[in-house]
Amino acid sequence: MAATRVFEVIDDEKFKKEIFGNKVIDKINGDFEFRNVSFSYNEDKVVLKNISFKIHANETVAFVGKSGSGKSTIFSLLNRLYLIDSGEILIDNVNINDLTKDSIRNNMSIITQNPYIFNFSIRDNLKLVKDDMTDEEMIEACKLACLHDFIVSLKDGYDTIVGEGGITLSGGQRQRLAIARALLKKTEIILFDEATSALDNETQKEIQKAINNMKGEYTILIIAHRLSTVIDSERIIVIDDGKVIAEGTHNELFENNEFYRNLYEKELV
Repeated sequence: MAATRVFEVIDDEKFKKEIFGNKVIDKINGDFEFRNVSFSYNEDKVVLKNISFKIHANETVAFVGKSGSGKSTIFSLLNRLYLIDSGEILIDNVNINDLTKDSIRNNMSIITQNPYIFNFSIRDNLKLVKDDMTDEEMIEACKLACLHDFIVSLKDGYDTIVGEGGITLSGGQRQRLAIARALLKKTEIILFDEATSALDNETQKEIQKAINNMKGEYTILIIAHRLSTVIDSERIIVIDDGKVIAEGTHNELFENNEFYRNLYEKELV
């Protein structure tokens, strides 16, 4: 009975099936563009409304706005988790719908607020993304992620078992382990989805330091809950009600955009 129900769901026409293209890009440069993109999860609520922006390879860009403005949806669409209603999403000037699944998802890493860590050693958690990593590669990634000094302070070092979900690690340490995994995977695009929102200020600084270590080498996109974490981004794109309403540096936006200035000042209160 259970198997029958599973296949009923799989075959139900109400559930959209993932359909990808056949164009293969083994290694993308990291340029992409949203061109007049609109998207809705259902007919009653349009989430993105004719949204357009360009991101250049190796640029660090932050997306800011109120909760529900459409920031996380942009990341989901970039990963082709959903089909857009209209417009185009281009990666390296190729329509995302023409690319294979591996061309899209093997070239991106997402670091979320709660990255999943397995009940393995630190070393084995890292080997999940690069089975043939050398010790030198592992240590270099953890140094860039500002995690190496902590690891070597442990009795078993890189062979320390971290527990289910990384329970023996702090939130910041789990985040930095996820960053190290992304660095070992060497994807050109790294997405930070509210990655620092639940961390204290000191731990947040460590994550920011790790992000700064990657600047110029990767296309880094950050969805920010705390604007203080993104003021050094090369560009900040302001989203409100599913639309791009402004973009620029922190100083430019603070001086010229009232919506952004209000967001920033509320954080300081």
